[in-house]
Amino acid sequence: MEITLEKKNDCEATLGAVATAEEVQVMRKKFLANYGQIARVDGFRPGKVPASVLLKRFGKEIEELLKEQIAEDARQKMFEENKELRVLSLSDMEVKEVEGGAYEAHGNLTLLPAFELPKYEGIEVTVGSTEVGDEEVQEALQKYAESNATHEPVERPATAEDMVVLDFKTSVEGKPTAEYCGKQVGFMEGCEDYRLSLTDTFLPGLSAGLVGAAPGEHRDINDKLSDTFPIAELQGKEMQFACDVKQVLEKRVPEITIELLKDLVPGESMDEMREEVRKNMKASKERNNEDSKADQITDYLADKLDFSLPESLVKSQTEEMLWRKRYAAMRAGNFNPQEDSDSLRNEAREDAIRSLHVYFALQQIADKEKITVSDGELTNEIFRMAKRDGESNIKTYIRKLKRENRIMGIRSTLITSKVMDQLVKKAKVFPAAEQQGE
Repeated sequence: MEITLEKKNDCEATLGAVATAEEVQVMRKKFLANYGQIARVDGFRPGKVPASVLLKRFGKEIEELLKEQIAEDARQKMFEENKELRVLSLSDMEVKEVEGGAYEAHGNLTLLPAFELPKYEGIEVTVGSTEVGDEEVQEALQKYAESNATHEPVERPATAEDMVVLDFKTSVEGKPTAEYCGKQVGFMEGCEDYRLSLTDTFLPGLSAGLVGAAPGEHRDINDKLSDTFPIAELQGKEMQFACDVKQVLEKRVPEITIELLKDLVPGESMDEMREEVRKNMKASKERNNEDSKADQITDYLADKLDFSLPESLVKSQTEEMLWRKRYAAMRAGNFNPQEDSDSLRNEAREDAIRSLHVYFALQQIADKEKITVSDGELTNEIFRMAKRDGESNIKTYIRKLKRENRIMGIRSTLITSKVMDQLVKKAKVFPAAEQQGE
């Protein structure tokens, strides 16, 4: 097989390959022989099925395997002939038959651009204390008790800390909400026996309007919905709630006892349980410090790097980050599509560029420090991914990863993780208070 590698610029190249008719014939015979050993065809004994019958029955599958093999051979030969080539990604290889029975393959490469690495050994980072005081332990236990709180009926007006059970119906501009919207809107039309915490912020006007309401009381409450309300027809509208309060439920936080904590931590006494909580909190702080070190190193590298990137790569990374930012903003209830889209896109693009700069730097550090990922490590990661994705046939899963050209990306991700671990180990660590004092 002959290959050609043509660079477009520092970041992009094209790979071409030609498999001769003779080479293709050898591959096809190999796949036919493999199918001949396992195929079950009526009228023929196993291993005795003629090639013509196999081609007629399994021709499509064999053609797919043939093209996958040609693409894989082209990739392998590219690396064999270009050992210094640093490839970030390779697009799907287009493989097609040409005149005379030969096959051609073409793909696009994204290359690691050339740039100068900043000093990366002994990066200065700060960490917080991992000591856990008695007050912190008590606060953690109180939060756990709060999470186990119950709500009990009381015969008094509701306070802002209570929960109420109510029936309600809604309307907008004097019309039932479904009629106003021209469609059914489920819960927003009304509900019976609805449990509403008066600390709820989804409908803040409704929650505030029910403070002071007593069991058996009727209240009419107006609530102006936000301009980012999930139902477009109701955005910015004033909604009327006709409410009948059925119960007021008071929050009851249980006492912190051995019985309460038995499912949280082991221990025969409160002192033992407190020490176990302290130990767990200390371990959590230590993990947070490790994460913080990695974050600080990432910020350090991003601030030191400035080089051109393939625009196609920046665009794809920007879209992924933009989706995450939009989703987070919508969940927080503070996303306005008309006003926030441009600013979020700009933020996403800046984050994408910083992220890619750091990613490329980690890859180059790996190359310089000769940090690699073994085939065994790669295989273990693929097995872990297959289990996560619910894939029981590992061979089929690996073929899928190859078709999607994800193997190279998985190896690169493992390498960057190894590099970051090394940078964290070699970082110069200062206590946060000491750094602030300077």
